[in-house]
Amino acid sequence: MSHIGEFHVNHNEDYLVSAETGKTRRLIAVMDGCSSGTDSHFASTLIGKLLRKISKQEAYREYAKKETKELKDQLEFISLQLFEELSNLNRQLDLKSDEILSTLILAIIDTDQKAAEILIVGDGLIHLNGKNIEYENDNKPDYIGYHLNMDKHLWYQTRSEKLSVEQFEDLTISTDGIHTFKNFDGKNYQKLSQEEIMNKFFVDITELDNPNKLKKSLIEIEKSNGLKPSDDLTMIRVISK
Repeated sequence: MSHIGEFHVNHNEDYLVSAETGKTRRLIAVMDGCSSGTDSHFASTLIGKLLRKISKQEAYREYAKKETKELKDQLEFISLQLFEELSNLNRQLDLKSDEILSTLILAIIDTDQKAAEILIVGDGLIHLNGKNIEYENDNKPDYIGYHLNMDKHLWYQTRSEKLSVEQFEDLTISTDGIHTFKNFDGKNYQKLSQEEIMNKFFVDITELDNPNKLKKSLIEIEKSNGLKPSDDLTMIRVISK
């Protein structure tokens, strides 16, 4: 699910990707373009398009070579490939530094083993098996775009965070728009705490077969509690069965 925030008029500056990277592998990612940047929706969309292309290449490579990378190695390979291609495009398009700024939470999931390797660049939230893991940098995310002149291996080792998940039952990756729900019409509604808002998206297990479950939760929160996100909100939830 990706939803434009009330404070944004022209563009949703978030973007999401969910794509196969092999027979039992899936890439999921959420991006959040920097609101103070120029054409910030462009940066998140560009990263998303590159990840979708790289995912297809990985799926084809596995099929052609009949071999599957270790999960951690695949995350590193895809991340480094993204960095390299983003750096090349940055030079080719002669972009300014504020035109390529976006956060990124990127997860490679093994659907058989229910394991995941996750890369975090900038702000965002991961919900894992009932617990929320927050990533924030005092509202000063360390965007990939700041480091495109670095050695890609050095960037991966020193400018990103990683999370290894041996086994998950319920995994959600989300942009930080989850923290921006507000009342915009001034009417009185039943109160809903931040924890309760997050539980509706990350914990609630009703209608799991509904592909629009997250969007439906968003609509119900607005109707029953008068709350809408002021910032763009994007999330992907994966539940093992």
